[in-house]
Amino acid sequence: MPAMDEAFWATLDAHIVAHRPDGQDKPPVAPSPPAPALAVVSDAPPVPRRVASDWTGVLDTLTAAKSAAQQQEARLREQAAEQDALLQELKRSQQEARAFEQLVREVQVQANAKAAELRARVEAQIGKIQAEAAAKLQAMEARVQAAERRAEAAEGWLVRIEQASRDLVPGERRAAA
Repeated sequence: MPAMDEAFWATLDAHIVAHRPDGQDKPPVAPSPPAPALAVVSDAPPVPRRVASDWTGVLDTLTAAKSAAQQQEARLREQAAEQDALLQELKRSQQEARAFEQLVREVQVQANAKAAELRARVEAQIGKIQAEAAAKLQAMEARVQAAERRAEAAEGWLVRIEQASRDLVPGERRAAA
């Protein structure tokens, strides 16, 4: 069993050295060939052989991994903060857009009401002007009719005056006239 323990530790040490992230180029330690099994039985427990520098490499790897994880966590926190800020800005923008849409609707309603009011005023003004024009036209027609009646009356008077003047002229001149 001691030969197997040594081979296991040697292989593990070689694997750790080969995969160091700190960029140290150390040649991997070749696993030692398994020692032939001895039939010697000893009462003393086998002492595992460990290299201190290989274990510091593991600690370096763990430290580097922890540092990378902390950096990643910091980046993720920054991204989360940026995303939260962007989300808040998006919400404010959406609220502003809804407020502007509401304002547009209110202005549209006011514009429609004002347009309807103006149409009503214009129609009332047109009706008033048409009524005044109709009244003036009717008054003018009445004046024209009155003038025509006066003209007819004057014509009738002229015919009578002419007849009366003919009647007043002595007979001899009447024939000549």
